[in-house]
Amino acid sequence: MTTDTPPPPRRKWHLQRWLLLLAAGFLAYGGWTQYAFRAALKEARALGWKVQYTDPIEEIRLNWKAAFKKGTWSDGVTAIGILTSEAFEQHLAIVHLLNPKGLRIDNAATLRELSALRPLTRLQEVVLLNCAVLTNVDVLKNLTALQWLRLDRCTGLTDLDTLKNLSALKTLILTGCTGLTNVDALKNLSALQGVVLIGCTGLTNVDALKNLPALQSVYLTGCTGLSKESVASLKAALPNTKIIEP
Repeated sequence: MTTDTPPPPRRKWHLQRWLLLLAAGFLAYGGWTQYAFRAALKEARALGWKVQYTDPIEEIRLNWKAAFKKGTWSDGVTAIGILTSEAFEQHLAIVHLLNPKGLRIDNAATLRELSALRPLTRLQEVVLLNCAVLTNVDVLKNLTALQWLRLDRCTGLTDLDTLKNLSALKTLILTGCTGLTNVDALKNLSALQGVVLIGCTGLTNVDALKNLPALQSVYLTGCTGLSKESVASLKAALPNTKIIEP
């Protein structure tokens, strides 16, 4: 009498093989991504950009417990400072690979729109200086993590509607934005703590700020279009807020 030999566990072997291939693929992709990131980091520094980077290996060397914190591996580049908008536009691939939390362009004189920021959803801080030809800032509405925004000489800015849903925004600085006439879009941004409006000569009312009790300071220097009555009304509504008059 003979007994049948059970068939080999082919299904189990196939599953294990696919799992191994999948793991190898993830490792390969992770290795390539890390290589591309390191190359971008090196090139950014070679271009003279100011890069703030938290190296996870260094963090772990200082404190081994950091290896078990998600932020150690995910925070990466915290800020990039770029000298000119030309350099920013020419090297967008580097900026996107580094995916910073903060972006500063010291001379944004040629920057007309901000669509290049769309993939940078980690951005918490954006500073654009000397952005006189910037006319389209609509992409800012997609940067929901944004906490700090500064626009300098953005004369094409006439309203702040694109900011109305940025619930995380804490600080807003606008200097020389002469085309701005009101700040109505800020009325529901309850996280706002500081508003700086300098040289916004077209601004005629700031009534929307009355609805923001968390405000700690408001600077209205050079906002010559505001009446004394308007400023007095704002002070009465926010008695605990430091308000610098025009």
